[in-house]
Amino acid sequence: MTWMRRTLAAGGLALALAGPASGATKLQQMGGSARPRGDSVPEAQREPMPATFRWGIQRPDLVRYNRVEGLSLGGRGQIRPETALGPLSMTATLRMGSGDRVPNARLDVARETLERRVTVSVFHELAPMDGDARHLRLGNSVTGVVFGRDDGAYYRRSGWSMEFTPPSAVRSAFRVRAYAERHDAVESTTDFNLWHLSDGAWTSRENLPADPGVEFGGLATWSPSWGTDPRRARGGLEVAIQGAGGDFEYARASLIARTVLPLPARLSLALEAAGGTSWGSPPLQRMWFVGGANSLRGFAPAAAVGSSFGRGRAELARGFAFGAIVVFSDLGWAGERDDVRMADVLASLGLGFSLADGLVRIDAARGVRGGGDLRLEFYLDGIP
Repeated sequence: MTWMRRTLAAGGLALALAGPASGATKLQQMGGSARPRGDSVPEAQREPMPATFRWGIQRPDLVRYNRVEGLSLGGRGQIRPETALGPLSMTATLRMGSGDRVPNARLDVARETLERRVTVSVFHELAPMDGDARHLRLGNSVTGVVFGRDDGAYYRRSGWSMEFTPPSAVRSAFRVRAYAERHDAVESTTDFNLWHLSDGAWTSRENLPADPGVEFGGLATWSPSWGTDPRRARGGLEVAIQGAGGDFEYARASLIARTVLPLPARLSLALEAAGGTSWGSPPLQRMWFVGGANSLRGFAPAAAVGSSFGRGRAELARGFAFGAIVVFSDLGWAGERDDVRMADVLASLGLGFSLADGLVRIDAARGVRGGGDLRLEFYLDGIP
């Protein structure tokens, strides 16, 4: 199932909580030869690659649409020079939107060995408050420009980071990141969409106002998974901890557990449970958000916001040649840790269709507890 495949394969819950593929990919074996030791990549792998440049529709992630930037187009160049530190990968991305007309820039310098990948980044860019909800990716851009439904909440961040991950040939089961960032609020700037093109009175919803300030801290995530055979039970965890100082002083931790159980007659049952809490004084952009396709279908994004959260979902899927039909239910809560009440738990029921082995997913869900409307969720799970 789409959400299960994305979270099991993508691993890495960036503090702002979750978001589906199953199984762990192993490090490629090179002709049965012994694995080289040390920090250096073998000489045969160290030939510099030619410089590359892509812009606009040449890469799906260089075109996006949201109510802050409007239509945003970007360009990306990459070189792989030989240096005293060994071969590096240097990637620069520039973009600007038609709405806010604020330049976005990011430079990533990475050194990769058979043991690890280290990436140092400098950036000035738009970022989603719910970091794993994919609001700056293609699915949300399509619903935004067609129906005027941009589910994201955004802020602008400027700063640097250093990140340690496994090498690209290995499933990313851990991530350690140190950073220093300046956060600023942004406003909605555009109302254009095709669905309301003739409705001059329609306006897009306002963006949530981020708390401005400087933050420095660290983030560590661990996401082991078990099982690769779709005929057997599979499962995985995502554990994340984050601490920060500066203008905001807080710590956060979250845990997600998920499993997929095969059943007779081409049926499968997927279950997910998640929870997290915070200590100190996190800003709005570091709160937990419940609502929308990533956490609680049938409810608007940020239907519940708080320093703690809990949620769960269950999906029963029947496979067919074209994909799968899914019946699902979600429930969720967000608020203060000392004020948990069952009356505040939101719940929904829905029906979904997964096409092309999960590349395209369409869900229709309605809230059955705590309000909520009939909402259609559309996402392209296999496209960045």
